[in-house]
Amino acid sequence: MIARALVLAWLLLTLAGCIPEPDPEERTRTVVVATAFPPQSLDPAQGATGTGLPIVDQLYDQLLRFRSGTAQPEIEGELAQNWQVSADGLRIDIVLKEDRIFADGSPITAGDVVWSLERVRRLGLSSAYFLEWLERAEATGERSLTLTLKRPHALALHLLAHPATSVINRKAALAGAGDTDADARLWLSSHSAGSGPYALADLRAGESLTLAANHRAATQPRQFTRARFVALPDEGVRRLLLERGDVDLTVAVPAAFTARYRGLEGVAVTSIAGGPSQSFLTLNTRKGPLANIHLRRAIAHALDYEALRVRVLKGNAVQIPGYIPPGSTGFDPAEPPPQRDLAAARAEMAAAGYKGEPLRLMVSMLGPVAEFIQSNLAGAGINVVIERRQPGAMAALARAGEFDLVYDSWTLDSPEATAMLEALVSGRARANGTNVSGYADPQVDRWLLEAAATPSSDVRAAILRQIDARLRADRPLVMIFGANPIIAYRADLSGVRIDPYQSFALPLAALTRKAPAR
Repeated sequence: MIARALVLAWLLLTLAGCIPEPDPEERTRTVVVATAFPPQSLDPAQGATGTGLPIVDQLYDQLLRFRSGTAQPEIEGELAQNWQVSADGLRIDIVLKEDRIFADGSPITAGDVVWSLERVRRLGLSSAYFLEWLERAEATGERSLTLTLKRPHALALHLLAHPATSVINRKAALAGAGDTDADARLWLSSHSAGSGPYALADLRAGESLTLAANHRAATQPRQFTRARFVALPDEGVRRLLLERGDVDLTVAVPAAFTARYRGLEGVAVTSIAGGPSQSFLTLNTRKGPLANIHLRRAIAHALDYEALRVRVLKGNAVQIPGYIPPGSTGFDPAEPPPQRDLAAARAEMAAAGYKGEPLRLMVSMLGPVAEFIQSNLAGAGINVVIERRQPGAMAALARAGEFDLVYDSWTLDSPEATAMLEALVSGRARANGTNVSGYADPQVDRWLLEAAATPSSDVRAAILRQIDARLRADRPLVMIFGANPIIAYRADLSGVRIDPYQSFALPLAALTRKAPAR
């Protein structure tokens, strides 16, 4: 305990440069957010995942957005004034709001939207799955455009509300990138060219970044004209700095440590129930020992899901019976949660011919969940070796198939499981890197296309349950739990909230700090 205290003290001194002491007036205008890792990129096409999501959301606007504060998902226009889906579902006509401008003062045009959407598809990165349904985008006027779909997609409007589809200032991005980078991929990774409430002011790679209010944005900050994001990998350091008041918010609080934050003076904790952040093990179905379906099934049987939820996560999660998250179309709340079945696990291990060979579990950070999984599987005779990797390196190794298991998560960006399953298990998603398990089943692919094209939620639910049954048999992923997003923040902040379908979004522009009592 003494050694850990000394380490934390040293870290606090080391990290002092990341959070410079501002003058009192600047501090009142600055909100400081602690994250576990720095964003891999600020480019919406590259960085709209993980730590990058809430930052990209501050810098850019999308055509559409989920309305905040509603119990049921409602789409509203952000840059779009209005939109019309054709009767056959193969065309979306969009008209932009006429008064919207980028941070540099130039107007947002249909050409910017078309370039931004086509760029996502052209780069072919993991974010491309959000527009997998798009055949082409065409500007039909200065403020009007048409999206032509490959096939009807009932969730197309939902997907256009994700930060991956953000609208970029084409001229600014290309001017900054120069002639050597036609898609401004390198330049946009460390610059911003958007219309969101903030713009990038300073970047210290791997450490911190500072955003300044975009005075041309439609939404102006109520108080905080600056926002600083600081990467602090050590959870204890994040907690201590929050308690001291050097940090105002810390996002993605580990569920296992929530009680530590609730007991801090001057600190409040907010969360939403329902487990919209899905945590799971991705199993390598292409090569290695887990290409054997019986060993994948053994892992699914061997985990003690309830013990993990209660003992490690302290109840701040929900169990997931299958592959359809709670609250999503097709979810059956009456279905019992998964149970540990060691007899079934050992039978599957015998069928696989497994003799205790080590399985490599990649994680981005060590913690009680990974350690529980390792210990739990060891109790069933499955030998797991934990390998810690930085998020960027882990993602690259996963895409290359150089792993046995990966501990990963997916935050629902739609009230439908269809989009998540399309990204994680469809054969089409193997190319863009979201389907890292390598799983491919032509029938599952056909069902996913059918579900996406079906306007009836009841029919879609029936199709999704068929997919769920197939995946339970094949086990390309083992769904462990649905986490409740948790934010810890200074109690004098007002306006902190988490929205069910935008749990990554931080309402920084809406925050205010209460005046101290006199």
